[in-house]
Amino acid sequence: MNRLRTLLGVFAHPDDESFGPGGTLARYAAQGVQVHVIIATDGDAGTVNESHRRQDNRTLAQERSEELARAAVHLGITSIWNLPYRDSGMRGSPDNDHPRALVQQPVQSLALELVDYIRRLTPHVVITHDPYGGYGHPDHVRCCEAATVAFYAAGQEIAAPASPAGAQMPPHRPQKLYYTCFDKRMLRWIVKFMQLTGRNPRKVGRNEDVDLVQIAGWETPIHARIDVDAFLDQKERASRAHASQYSGGPSTLRALPRPLRRRLSRYESYTRAFPAPSAYQEPDLFHNVVYHG
Repeated sequence: MNRLRTLLGVFAHPDDESFGPGGTLARYAAQGVQVHVIIATDGDAGTVNESHRRQDNRTLAQERSEELARAAVHLGITSIWNLPYRDSGMRGSPDNDHPRALVQQPVQSLALELVDYIRRLTPHVVITHDPYGGYGHPDHVRCCEAATVAFYAAGQEIAAPASPAGAQMPPHRPQKLYYTCFDKRMLRWIVKFMQLTGRNPRKVGRNEDVDLVQIAGWETPIHARIDVDAFLDQKERASRAHASQYSGGPSTLRALPRPLRRRLSRYESYTRAFPAPSAYQEPDLFHNVVYHG
């Protein structure tokens, strides 16, 4: 097993690494952890902030790839790896039906691809999206499904796609698996605040296709809370690097005074999928990780 502490994040789109767990990735990178990120899609179906796009002939996928590279520098990420799939768009959109869309790929075949990455990168800890897809995005759900299967399969004596060097990598079983999550109590407060101010919490986002009331009902227990206060500025710079997608964060938070925004953003939370969680709420994703010589 790798003696260096190693963290692997498996996410659906360019920007998921920054908008969600960016503070966590920056914190561990600053501590000398090897932080690797796999992005499963090209982000080509993302809702675009046209006012922040460069006016040239690049495709959105090309632009988002460049944004991802800049964000990775801000976060201190060791390496970025890309799977060759297309953004599936939001649930029910025509992009779901594209043959290269992530949701069109069988979970088992995606998992086998991830098995090879896990064996090569030998992470101690893996983080990915929660089973509800955060805000219901089908790519997030598929990413969680495939990463979870791969987490368990990587340590078994099964065949996986050969590495670029043409060799099968030996089995490797990471020690911990986490799903990103957030405190639904705060979300329920935001729902009430929106209702009091005359806004509809069931139609949020540029396309009004996010239902905060539904999301607030999804059960995502918090088993780890990572203090990222010292890395919020890095997370903000990484988020801004995704200029085609960046909107400054949720409007409900932008309306709050900056000290309160920082207080609400100070911790990034995770559900521990493996091993089974204890009553102790971890302040460190590497808590109880064993290192072998």
